[in-house]
Order: sequence, then C-alpha cells, then structure tokens
Amino acid sequence: MAEKMDPKTFEAIRKFIYDKSGIFFEKNKEYLMVNRLKKRLDALKMSNFEDYLRYLKSPSGAKEISNLFDAVTINETYFFRHINQINAFKDSIVPEILKRKRLMTIWSAACSSGEEPYTLAIALMEKYGQNIPARILASDISNEILDKAKEGVYGEYSLKELSFDMKKKYFDNIGPGKYKIKDFVKRKCIFKNINLTDDRQLRSIGKMDTIFCRNVLIYFDNISRQKVIDKFYNDILNPGGYLILGATESISRLKTNFKLCHFKMAIAYQKPI
Repeated sequence: MAEKMDPKTFEAIRKFIYDKSGIFFEKNKEYLMVNRLKKRLDALKMSNFEDYLRYLKSPSGAKEISNLFDAVTINETYFFRHINQINAFKDSIVPEILKRKRLMTIWSAACSSGEEPYTLAIALMEKYGQNIPARILASDISNEILDKAKEGVYGEYSLKELSFDMKKKYFDNIGPGKYKIKDFVKRKCIFKNINLTDDRQLRSIGKMDTIFCRNVLIYFDNISRQKVIDKFYNDILNPGGYLILGATESISRLKTNFKLCHFKMAIAYQKPI
C-alpha cells in the first residue's frame, strides 16, 4: 500500500480534482490527500496512486469520481447545525421574502447526507405546519452521499441538537441509535447531483430566494470561489434573495455586489432588490 505520492502524481491528481470540481489542494497538503485517498486504493485493491489516477481518467473510472469527492471533502454535519443561522433564516429571512411572494424557493447547495435541507424543512414546519410555503432543492457533488440523504437514516450524533419531542415528531426510531426521517419531511426536499463549477448543471437550478452554501467554498481557490459567487448573484438568486455561508466564512475579499446583513448572532448576504 502506497504511503507516499510522487510529486508529479500529486500535481496531476490535484489538477484533476480542481478541473472536475473546483476543489483546490495547496501544495503543502499532499499528506492530507495521501491520507484521504488511501481508503480508495484499499477499496479498489490498488497499490499506488499512479494506477488510481489512470483509473480515474479511464472510461471505467467515471463512477469513481464521486468516491473521490467523498474522500477529499469532509461531510461532518448534523441537524440544526449553527442554530443562530437557522433561526435568522426562519424568523427574519423567510417572513421578509413571504411578504413579496406566496411560495419561496430554497437551495441547499452542498447538502451532504441531508441534515441541512431536512433541518430547513423541519424549521419551516415548526413555524408554518406541514404545508410549508417553500420548495427545497438539495444538491451535492457525490452520488453516494446523495443516496444517504434520500434514505434519510441517521445516528445519535446527527440528532444531538434535537429534543426528545422533536425526534419523536419528525423521525421514526428504527433500531438502537438509528432514526429515519419521516416521509412527510422527506417529500419536501428534492435531491440532485450538481457540481458548483459546472455551468450546464447550474443552469438547471432555476431562480432561488435563498441559497445555503455552508462550508463548501473553503475547499475552493479564489478563482473558483469568485466564479461560484458570481453565478449565484447574476444567474440564480432572485432580487432580494439571500446567500448563507458557513458561520466562519466570508466573501469580503471577493468582488461582489452582495449586501452584508446582520441578524441576531448570524450574518447573511443579500442581493439588493
């Protein structure tokens, strides 16, 4: 099993990942890439990274690209993560948008295993009942992680922020420490595979009133980050719509016309009306 990666191979894999997804590895992150890709070599019974790169570039390796993205990104998430952002969305952003329209559109742009879009659905149900005034699109770059989201089965860690009553209301306990999201919540979310750097896929999104893109752009370099932000602003967000990034993320160094909005213990970026 390979413990090191040849510098040329690192550059080639780094470029392959960047070209396919916008995810950027700094030159000093070779150890990180090696550690994260070891499990893929194990799974494929390969002994070196050169063989893995050749496989990725071959016609038969197309399905492996989703596993590659899984390996190099961190899908650490849970329900009602960064609760202040969820509260700002539910209590301030949603009511403001619903003054202008009866039904709003929401996009969870890197939904991972589904905790974020299902959180948004539950938060809206707590305020408006099961007939929520919103359509929720959830997307990710990985088919494997999207399958997990569609299945909607979670462990105790994912539900750690939920009260007993909330668990009982929105989940079925299907075994020791295993919970399945109830169908009436699941039906509120549509899942799609979308690469944030793929213009053709982004054109299929349509117009959105709110975009959650939390802890995704941290993997991009400034060029890809600028491209995604421009796409959100120019082509996807409706006037008056909001972009919500991760709690510690900022786009202050990018060229953008987004307006920074402060809420209680949270911020968001608004496209002016």
